[in-house]
Amino acid sequence: MKKHYAAAISAFVIWGFFPVLLKALSGYPAGEILYFRILFSTLILSVIVFGFRKKHIRSDWEYFRSFSPTKRKEVIFLTLAGGTLLTINWLTFIYIINNINIKTASFSYLICPVITAVLGFVLIKERLTLLQWIAVGLCGLSCVMMGIGSLLELGYSFLTAVTYALYLITQRRNQGFDRLVMLGIQVLFSFLILNLFYSQLIQTTPVATEFYTIIIIIAGFFTVFPLFLNLFALNKINSATIGILMYINPLLNFTIAFLVYKESISSIQIAGYIIIAVALVLFNYTNFVKLRGVVVANGQN
Repeated sequence: MKKHYAAAISAFVIWGFFPVLLKALSGYPAGEILYFRILFSTLILSVIVFGFRKKHIRSDWEYFRSFSPTKRKEVIFLTLAGGTLLTINWLTFIYIINNINIKTASFSYLICPVITAVLGFVLIKERLTLLQWIAVGLCGLSCVMMGIGSLLELGYSFLTAVTYALYLITQRRNQGFDRLVMLGIQVLFSFLILNLFYSQLIQTTPVATEFYTIIIIIAGFFTVFPLFLNLFALNKINSATIGILMYINPLLNFTIAFLVYKESISSIQIAGYIIIAVALVLFNYTNFVKLRGVVVANGQN
C-alpha cells in the first residue's frame, strides 16, 4: 500500500513542477508546443501499448465486440470525445502558463473536482451531500470574486476546469477497458485532429535542439510516466483518496508562481483563494476522514 501512495504522490509532485518546463518554452506558440507534445506522447504510448499490452488490446477488443451496435457507438463517441477534450484542455493549459500566469492554471485544478461533481450530478445523476452543495456554493462565490479581479483569468480557469471535468465524466461512463490502451487511442485521435489544423498550429517548424529535448521530457516524464504512476496507484487506492492527493499539483503550482516567478495577487484574489480552500475542505470532509483512518491503520501495521 505504501508503494501505491508513493506512486500517487510522486505523480502529482511531477505535475506540480510542469509549469517550469512550459515556461522554458514560452518563446514558442502554444499550438506548436501542444502539437509536438502529443506527437511524442503518441510515439511513446504506441511503443508501450503495442510492445507490452497486447493482451489488454485483445481483451478490450473482445469486450467491445460483446456490446450491441448502439453501445458500441456510445463507446466510440465517449472515447473520441475524451481525446477531443484532452486536446482542448492541454492547449488551454499551455496557453495560460505561457501567456497569462501560473496561478490562473492552478486555480483551474482547485475548482475542477467541484465542477466535476456538479457536472456528474447533472449528466450522470451522481449524488452530492449537503456539505458538498455548500462547498459548491462557496466555490461559486470564489469564482465571482476571482472574476472581479480578472474576468479573463476566470474564463480561462473555467474552460480548463470544465474540459478536464467533462473528460473525467466521459471516462466514468466508459468503464471496463484498459486505461492505458484507451489513453493511447485518445492521444492518437488528438494527434489526427491536430494534423487537420497543422498550418494554423505550426507557423515555422522549430529547429532548436533544446526545444525537442524539452518536448521529449514533457511527453515522457510529465505526461506518460505520471499517468503510469496514477494507474499503478489506482490498483490499491480509491479514487476519492486520489482526488485529495491531486491537490498537491495546484498547491505546488501556486508555490512556484509566487516564489519563483514572482506573480502578483490582489487582496480580493486572496479572499477568493481562502474561500475556495474552505470549500475544498467541506467538499472532501468525508474523504479526509476516510484517508485519516487508512493512514492510521497503515501506521499501526
